[in-house]
Amino acid sequence: MEADRHERVRATLALARVPGIGSVFFRRLLETFGNPAAVFTKTFDELAAVMGVGDERARALATFDGWKEVEDEMAQAEALGLRCLIWGDDDYPEPLAAIYDPPPVLYYLGSLDRLAPPAIAAVGTRRPTDYGERATAFICESLAEAGVTIVSGMARGIDTCAHRAALKTGGVTVAVLGCGADVVYPSENKSLYGEICERGLVVSEFPPSARPEAQNFPRRNRIISGLTTGVLVVEAGERSGALITGYHAAEQGREVFAVPGSIFSPASDGCRRLIAGGAKPVGSAEEILEEVAPQFSRAGGRRAAGPTVDVASLGADEQELLKYVGGEPMPADEVAARAGWDPSRAAAALLALEIAGLVEKLPGNNYRRVFM
Repeated sequence: MEADRHERVRATLALARVPGIGSVFFRRLLETFGNPAAVFTKTFDELAAVMGVGDERARALATFDGWKEVEDEMAQAEALGLRCLIWGDDDYPEPLAAIYDPPPVLYYLGSLDRLAPPAIAAVGTRRPTDYGERATAFICESLAEAGVTIVSGMARGIDTCAHRAALKTGGVTVAVLGCGADVVYPSENKSLYGEICERGLVVSEFPPSARPEAQNFPRRNRIISGLTTGVLVVEAGERSGALITGYHAAEQGREVFAVPGSIFSPASDGCRRLIAGGAKPVGSAEEILEEVAPQFSRAGGRRAAGPTVDVASLGADEQELLKYVGGEPMPADEVAARAGWDPSRAAAALLALEIAGLVEKLPGNNYRRVFM
């Protein structure tokens, strides 16, 4: 089995090096021939017959001679401690596999367990205002406390704020890089990178030591959105890369959230555009959780049909709030009022209880206990 996987990884990396064979044609070739290694055993005519491949790509496949470079890449990844995930692996993230152009290869540092849903991407400008930084911390800290994984791109500005907010609460965060997974960019995020590797996950579709070229970042944005249930854009200018992530999310069927900002701030222009296009304006984690929890339960994530944990093992907030949830449906605001909590704190605890299978969310943002 180990030898078979080595050959599949080797052939996948080779396909990634063939000119014109991007994510879409990679998947099309695998759907036709069964596995990446089989592609290199086919004749020119067989390759050219695959829909859309054509003569030029078929010729590049049939004459591929970059095997030494592939072996060098594999050796370099091993030396750097990078692990490799390829499309078709059992642990390849299902949400990412379902997008139009999933990356054939993902290098990573950290644990793949950190990719478990629910996950929300938080992205925005590299030059945030004080308002943008505070909004990011306020929302992402509450999401992380509720058990939501925060995904971002480790860029300056909003991305960095989002990662730090998740780490501050002891939550989980995933960084998707526009360079090799072993490359720290920007360099001032070296300590943040180390924390994410230790307590979260760093992933990249680019080979080891790949530099952060400008054309890499639009490509990586589809992965940021593809790993998540939805994307939160905090601040974004008219030409911000965060807008691209928002557009990817919409195309992939993910929820798109945007934080409204000042009409006098250029950093809010992109968010206004997203909202005008159908993004949900939000100002708290609670408003995101209202959308995420129902989708997450339908997707068959962590939530179970019945209790999956002992009540005594819950956090203090969850144990306390559970006292106020009965067998009859009750609005979330009423649960919060009975506990004397603000709605955001109650929403975070209710999501954790829902994931644990202890409460059920009903239409109209009502909750009830699923056992007595």
